Amino acid sequence: MSSLTLSAGSGRLGDWAVRAGLALARWGRRRSARRTDRDRLLARMAAHEAAETAVAERDRAIRSATFLPL
Repeated sequence: MSSLTLSAGSGRLGDWAVRAGLALARWGRRRSARRTDRDRLLARMAAHEAAETAVAERDRAIRSATFLPL
């Protein structure tokens, strides 16, 4: 097999393909790290629960502070 390129643009196309492949691999590694990070997931779940609690307390305070005539 020869190492000569078939056309002038094939080297650039190959370069683009390699760069795109490497970028895709980096993205995949970052995504898998995000999805498997147990500590981060637990922290997000705790923050979500805290936010839900805060919203419920706010709504309860608003309901108790307002006057609803019947």
